[in-house]
Amino acid sequence: MKIIGPIAGIGSRLRPFTLSKPKAFLTVAGKTVLDHILIKFTNTFDSDTELILIVGYKKRQIMEYIRNHYNEKFKLTFIEQIPRGYKEGIPYYWGLGEAVYLAHSRFKKSEPKNAKEDKREGSLIFLSDMLPLDEYSYLMYKYWESDVDGIITVMKVPKEDASSYGIVIVNENNLITKLVEKPKDYISNLAIAGPYSFSNTATCALFKNLKRYLDQRTDKSKEIYMTQSLQDLVDQGYKIAAVELKQGIMDFGRPAELLMSNKYLLEQNSIRVEDFQEFNITVEKSFIKNPVYIGKNTKIINSVIGPFISLGDDSYIENCILENSVIESRAHLNNIISKNSIIGSNVKVENISKDNLIIGDKSVY
Repeated sequence: MKIIGPIAGIGSRLRPFTLSKPKAFLTVAGKTVLDHILIKFTNTFDSDTELILIVGYKKRQIMEYIRNHYNEKFKLTFIEQIPRGYKEGIPYYWGLGEAVYLAHSRFKKSEPKNAKEDKREGSLIFLSDMLPLDEYSYLMYKYWESDVDGIITVMKVPKEDASSYGIVIVNENNLITKLVEKPKDYISNLAIAGPYSFSNTATCALFKNLKRYLDQRTDKSKEIYMTQSLQDLVDQGYKIAAVELKQGIMDFGRPAELLMSNKYLLEQNSIRVEDFQEFNITVEKSFIKNPVYIGKNTKIINSVIGPFISLGDDSYIENCILENSVIESRAHLNNIISKNSIIGSNVKVENISKDNLIIGDKSVY
């Protein structure tokens, strides 16, 4: 099985942070979003698994990092997605559909000997800003043990939010009969959650469907989504099952969801006082309310930190009261009272009492 990861996009919903780094490189609970995703893969897939990353925005930064940290954990392949154009120097792309299609050269179209071989030579597609709380072993079990050509993970969403997602309708056997991208009218509360897995035959058919829409592009076309090509798979007779995530999903794609995911991750693994010496963390006249993450070589003076604070490496915090926030590395904060905030790396901020701060990298206030 090959893993396909489209990570070319700029993450416009997370600006200004993504002006200086890829959206998958935001650091939450001590790791980048991409680390959280890939580490979970290593629990299920061995080092012979090919990881195909579709890169674009900040591609060199991504490729260097992945080679340094995951070269021995996967067989790495990088494919570049070429920008559709630029706005104010920032690239924009044809979307998820094109990104997934670009992996087609890594798959051979052949007649499988049997269904197991077909599935074994198939694909798993993940999204760079969403991470299932369920282990991939659970998803793969559903894929291997069901008489289907593929699975799409889904989650239940409130009726009023359904129009913001790709939505599926299923029959009595949980097979998908209809997929609609951001439907105007309510049709179901089952939203596509991210990971997809398909047999080799279904994967190649998906590539063919995507190519048809890509070939029809004009300068005025909108970005190419996957949803219609997946609907074509269903219409072509492929059995695609909806697998509902039992534990849900972490969404890193918007500020509010990023903070919720940060909260969940910290609840699973908070720093201990015993770790302070090992990580060269200095705490003076301060109160730390767990769960929190505090990065290496960080100094906290006369402050109240937590709960639910992710604080990056090499930071300096003085006279602050901080709660439920993500603060990246090398932040210098003085006299800040805030909660529900996201503060980038290499910032220097003083004398602010305000919630819901959004401060990008290298800012000075």
